[in-house]
Amino acid sequence: MSTPPERKWIGPFRVLGLLGSGATGHVFLGEDPSLDRKVAIKILKTDFKYDSELRNRFLREARNMARLSHPGVVSVHAVGDEEGLPYMVMEYLQGTDLLTTLERQGALPYSKVVSIFIDVTEGLWNAYAEGIVHRDVKPANIFLAAESRAKIGDFGLARALELDANLTADGVVIGTPDYLAPEVISGVKATVESDVYALGCSMFHALAGHPPYRFLHEDITGQEVLSRHIKAPVPMLDNRQIPRALRKLIYDMMNKKPGARPNYERILDALRRAMRPKDYNSRAMPAFSPGRTAASSKTGASLVLPSEGTGRPGAGRADEDELELPIAWLLTLGVLGSAAILTLAFFLLR
Repeated sequence: MSTPPERKWIGPFRVLGLLGSGATGHVFLGEDPSLDRKVAIKILKTDFKYDSELRNRFLREARNMARLSHPGVVSVHAVGDEEGLPYMVMEYLQGTDLLTTLERQGALPYSKVVSIFIDVTEGLWNAYAEGIVHRDVKPANIFLAAESRAKIGDFGLARALELDANLTADGVVIGTPDYLAPEVISGVKATVESDVYALGCSMFHALAGHPPYRFLHEDITGQEVLSRHIKAPVPMLDNRQIPRALRKLIYDMMNKKPGARPNYERILDALRRAMRPKDYNSRAMPAFSPGRTAASSKTGASLVLPSEGTGRPGAGRADEDELELPIAWLLTLGVLGSAAILTLAFFLLR
């Protein structure tokens, strides 16, 4: 494979350095002289200059991302061609991706996870409202930006629902094993429901410190992970410090049956309810709501409480008899209790 070429310019953009390389492309830190701002420039590797399928996929990613305008999606500023190699110019995020953060820190506090996935869910909902299914939702494609905000990126595998039907053959498994929905593994075309499944697996990973079907330090093959997605019981987070409603939500998002998974609207509602009051008040909440789109009606299942005796690993009694009263109720009970005590004391001292 080619090494990153020494470039000073890509189109009208000045190259400042290499940010990273993937299987098919390089990403450079650049500068837009006209606007005096830093940008990220993704360009196809020279090895694939004459690979029409990869060129089409690269351009499709650029088209898909350019169609989206939402704080939860990485923005594309420009698309061009440099010596026969397509490139796209994106916003530069001074942060890292979620997978790198998890590898460094392990499981994250649930309040931080909720904040991250509110942004990501809104970004995916925005994409689906535009007719785009991501098809590769995973922590490595979730970018942590400034001010504790997150964005979904890398739409390289995304399929516009009404376009590009022949660019990837149906029946071919494309994606990352740890986050692939059972139906996609079985050869069914990816849908919004499979994006929801991958989103649930990513949330599980962020809260547990490992993907749902690959335990910490477990050395298993990707094929074994795929088999677990299809055959193993859905795992339930057993950390009592995580609100039960949030654990239920993730469990339901990973339901084996696509039609039983909650839609983006229900996911957002559950995530916002899971936020602690101080986090809710200190965070500028996103305002995206596309109304009654296909995204909010196609997958309309309600959240289902997992039944007992499923034999799922690590389930314990995480879904039984937990008291989670809203703070307002607790304050009301406290006031009523104090009033009762004062009333009793008044009559006893008369």
